Order: sequence, then structure tokens, then C-alpha cells
Amino acid sequence: MRLKITLSAQHFPVSVPVNYNHLLYAEIRGKIKKHSDIFAQDKNLRRLGILKDKFKVYTFSFLRFKNFIITDDAKIKLNHPDDFNFFISSPIDSFIEAMAVAFLRDGDLKVGDIKFVVKSITKIELPKFNSEMKLRLLSPIAVLRGKSPGQLFLTPDEPSYFERIKEDLLSKFNFLYGEKIEAIDFEMKFDEEYIKSKGGKFSKLIKFGRTNIKCFLAPFVIKTDPRLIEVGYEWGFGHKNHLGFGMAVAEEINISPAK
Repeated sequence: MRLKITLSAQHFPVSVPVNYNHLLYAEIRGKIKKHSDIFAQDKNLRRLGILKDKFKVYTFSFLRFKNFIITDDAKIKLNHPDDFNFFISSPIDSFIEAMAVAFLRDGDLKVGDIKFVVKSITKIELPKFNSEMKLRLLSPIAVLRGKSPGQLFLTPDEPSYFERIKEDLLSKFNFLYGEKIEAIDFEMKFDEEYIKSKGGKFSKLIKFGRTNIKCFLAPFVIKTDPRLIEVGYEWGFGHKNHLGFGMAVAEEINISPAK
């Protein structure tokens, strides 16, 4: 299940840090604690550690501002009274339903000391999942290297990058449904035309606490079992999803008929 939360600022101009993922994560955790009575009603959420900061089965998007400037002191400055939105998603519906109630109760979303007003909350219907889909990212993908030596995060030019995404989707599917998918075709590729339009630069470095998270933001085409695409769509692609990474939305794609 996915929510679209439409927000507005109380006054202008207003600024938030460029690196705000940790602040959004803290806000989500804060709402869970503040409204623990809602979340605790679900046995599955309690089993997954919702009240002990252990629940990680969700992802969220960047704040999707319409008009802004980046200041010299690494702030996102809003000068115009435009509404903007924020998405949060999870394959566990009860979590999203409880989160909707929490946002409605508070009527706001805080980014550090800045309070934005919740204007509306909309449930977004899932798309039809096919074996080949084009997806656009609402937050960048981060892929952990695993046990390999070197840097903490992989880059798309490394051979194991997409294999790690595949392994993670299989693990998530098994976690959710208690079923293993043994042998599976998997192909994933970032949009080369988009990357060219950005001068080849589609990486981001996001500071989260003491960690610099190397991540990538570009549309991609994925070909695999539709069940895995659905898991990625609801939970996130790649790693660190609960910190605001790997959220995607479906785009139209023209697929050539089989010959």
C-alpha cells in the first residue's frame, strides 16, 4: 500500500537541509512512538518490532518540491506557496493504514524544526505488474557491497550491483510470503538516454548520521518475475529502504511483441 501526502509550508521563505533523509526517518519513527496505540493493535507489526525501532518494511520518497533553489549553505529554499508531496509505501497494509491515522491526528510533517501542514492524504492504487516494466525513482537506490572488501556501497558499473538487487528482492519475497523462488531470470538496466542527458552524472552522496550513502537516481527497466517487481515497488529496490531509498513509480513502456 502507498500513501501520497500533500503538504504546504506555514510561511515563506522556508529552508530545509539538502541532506534531510535522517530527519524524515526520525519523523516517521517519532509518529510511530507518539501513536503507538494505533500501531500496537496489529499483532504482525508487534512481532516485527514496530515498537522497538526494529521495523524496516517500508520506504519513502524525497520531498517533491515544485519550486526551490539550493543555497550556498546546502539548504533547499522555498520562496513560493506551492503545495508539494511525499510518498510512503509498505507491503504491510496495516502499517500504512496506521501511518495515515498518525499523520491525520498530527496534521503535520516535521523536517527538523520546520513544520509542514498536511493538506490531504491519498491512497495510491498499485499498478498492474508485468514481467517487464519501466520504473522512475522517487528516491535513489543504494546497494550495499555485502561481505566484499572496499567501499560500503556498490556502483552500477560493478558486476555484482544488479545481482545484489536481485538477491535482495528474493530475500524480501521469502520474508514476506515464506516462499523461495529458486531459479529466475533477472535483468535490470538504468536508462542510458537519461544518464546522457545528465552528462553521465546520476549518482548522489547523501549524509545519514556518520555514514555517506552512495546512491543512484535514474529511470530503469526491469525484467523478471512480476512478484519480485511488486515487492520492490512496495518495499523498495536495493538496500536501506527504511531510510528513504529505492522508492519507484511505474512508467509506461512500449514492449516489442515476441517474435
